[in-house]
Amino acid sequence: MSQIDFHVLDNKDNSSLLVYACRVARKAYMKGYKVYIRVENEQDMQQLDTLLWTFSELDFIPHASIATECGQEPVIIGMIEHRSGSNMVLINLSTKMASNYSHYSRVIELISNDPESKSAGRDRYRKYQQMNEELNNHPISVN
Repeated sequence: MSQIDFHVLDNKDNSSLLVYACRVARKAYMKGYKVYIRVENEQDMQQLDTLLWTFSELDFIPHASIATECGQEPVIIGMIEHRSGSNMVLINLSTKMASNYSHYSRVIELISNDPESKSAGRDRYRKYQQMNEELNNHPISVN
């Protein structure tokens, strides 16, 4: 069974959400997990790719997009479902729920404070509840 956490940010700004995703990815990477970050669109994928290079002056997070991965990168960014594994974390920024979520060690659903994101997040929350998953909520202040 996967651990499923909802991180609900108090900010509507998409760039804050992407920077927070980088912080979560860094933490998982530092703990030895492989990470798949699922995004909603090409623009978010490109911004996240750039941010993973630049968001921290002290850390380097090896990563690739799903189109260019060679299988060695610990962090992959993409818009589609991706293979999962027992030592892999899914960071979901997409409005869609991963059908293979239970194959990940951990699923982290990132929700911004804009109405569309909150509505999609609530839908995913209900679906997880219907599958009797144990859910954890974390309000996140990003200032």
